[in-house]
Amino acid sequence: MTFEQIEIAFLVHFSEMFNHYSPVWDKLQRNEFLVIVHGTKFERERTIESCHQYKVNYVLLEDVLAAGHRFPCLISNHAMHGSPQQPLIKSIGIYNIRFMYALGKGRHNFSDWNHFYDLFLCFGPFHQRQLAKFSKPCVQMGYPRYDIVFNEKLDLSGFREQLKLDPSRETLLWLPTWKELSSAPLFADMMASLMDSYNIIVKLHPLSFEEEPEVVEKLMDLPFTAVISSVVDNVFLYSLADKVICDYGGTAFGAIYLDKPLILLNVPNAELDPLAGESSPDISLRDDIVNLDLYSFHRIHDMLNNQLIWSEQKQTRKRLREQYFATHYGFSSEVAAQAIRHVGDIIAMQR
Repeated sequence: MTFEQIEIAFLVHFSEMFNHYSPVWDKLQRNEFLVIVHGTKFERERTIESCHQYKVNYVLLEDVLAAGHRFPCLISNHAMHGSPQQPLIKSIGIYNIRFMYALGKGRHNFSDWNHFYDLFLCFGPFHQRQLAKFSKPCVQMGYPRYDIVFNEKLDLSGFREQLKLDPSRETLLWLPTWKELSSAPLFADMMASLMDSYNIIVKLHPLSFEEEPEVVEKLMDLPFTAVISSVVDNVFLYSLADKVICDYGGTAFGAIYLDKPLILLNVPNAELDPLAGESSPDISLRDDIVNLDLYSFHRIHDMLNNQLIWSEQKQTRKRLREQYFATHYGFSSEVAAQAIRHVGDIIAMQR
């Protein structure tokens, strides 16, 4: 079978997307879809390696463009502007589906390039309200990458052993974003100071390893329990953690979806960031979730051990899940797969 005979394609420009898409792939037949490999040389190599690991078919973007082929159904998380007139997704896809990658960084997430999509697969009510201005059908799928948590008991023993976690200590998972909104440059030394009392796992934004080598080097030099550099699915890291520490982007909402105790670290003037904006969900989340800046970080020990905070936050997380996520816990990937298979029918119903 040639790639032109396959109807469904997933555009992958960095390998972390495997963690988002693979639960949906498990609901499709392997000959129904393929991966279009895009991105930097570093990311392409990791993507191709992951394709072999997941046993999924792939084709290089250049081969698709050279053939002048457009897939009947193309799934991506970003329009990929190649020129001001037409983004990449329009050159290689007929029906374009945006598979929402995360909550957070709202100015970026809800930018005008969403007009180029024909259908949105979103997390829940908040996404749907924000995307309504584009007048395209929207399916609330929930959060497919975390279906496994609701369907089976994860065996974490191998991870605990590999990461050398001290069973007598609580485990903190720190998930900083990248670039200007990252808490890593500001808080690295202070976070490392908690190692006297906790296991601390750090997983950086997947693009940091290529784009921010100086941040990676700094963290690697500090005595954290582990700094994750491979394509490890966050679902296992969240499951290992007793508490989660985030800054901006989507990781905090993963913690909320999985009902994990959460602390936010503040970066000065984050609301002015061109990707976020004052009304971005990761900015407004600070109205509900305990957060610390550089000058209040000394309070973190008291926060981590204050059971009243965590008892009250449990109710807050429940309310936030209702606000942000469809209630398809455990079968979000099935909702997404069926929407992909029936994209033409869904679009026709809205016309």
